[in-house]
Amino acid sequence: MTVNKVLVFNSPKGRFKENDIKEVEAKLLEFGIESRRYTEAEGFDYDAVIVLGGDGTMLNAFPLAYNESKPILCINFGTLGYMSELEKSELNMLSALKDGFETEKRMLIKVTAKRGNELIAQAIALNEAVVARPADGDIAFLELKCDNAAVCDYRADGVIVATPTGSSAYAMSAGGPIIDTKLEAICVCPICPHVMGARAMVFSPNSVLEIVNLNGEERTDNILVCDGKAVCQIKQGDVVKIERSDKYLEMIKIKKDAFYEILYKKMS
Repeated sequence: MTVNKVLVFNSPKGRFKENDIKEVEAKLLEFGIESRRYTEAEGFDYDAVIVLGGDGTMLNAFPLAYNESKPILCINFGTLGYMSELEKSELNMLSALKDGFETEKRMLIKVTAKRGNELIAQAIALNEAVVARPADGDIAFLELKCDNAAVCDYRADGVIVATPTGSSAYAMSAGGPIIDTKLEAICVCPICPHVMGARAMVFSPNSVLEIVNLNGEERTDNILVCDGKAVCQIKQGDVVKIERSDKYLEMIKIKKDAFYEILYKKMS
């Protein structure tokens, strides 16, 4: 696969110097690739998305690729950059965009929240969906169901439902397993559970999971967060459904590093 036009998305916080962005644009031009910045891209028919930043910027940018069924590449200008394919020092490897590259499909999850029969929110997540108590709120009482069957009740700070991509992010910090991104699975991990024996669980990618808010009216509402962004409040009886999305995110692969080699380099 090759590309001729790319959309450049840099950190919305504006932390990177203009010269850094221009350096990437100049390198793309050197390889015969036309580029346009996200803020100046109206009517621009791009072939791929190039992200300049870390994992947070990647999470902000991936809908641009997902919605248009375009591949995406992240160049690490941030700190950890676990989802980054290239580092800032490896810009010469952008020549692969013209010479030919492969892509790796990443599973996404579709998240919907309902209050009775009313749809109150929906989102697509690359990393995870979280139902949790607010910072100053009461402990969350949550029920987990899989394919309409009861699985577990949690008294906890919340519950994380992660993709393989997200298994090395928030879910890992909460004690969940790391899942190879070439696999398809859904991981559920409680956050600081107040129940003996509560453990992270891995479900089939075909599973339909539901998190039911059991908090009584006298307790504070919980919140639904997807990829680090607050989506909506979750009140008593609300149901958050999580299932595999029909579409995938295609990530551009240039280097041949194995999944666990990258994990070791980034996490050590």
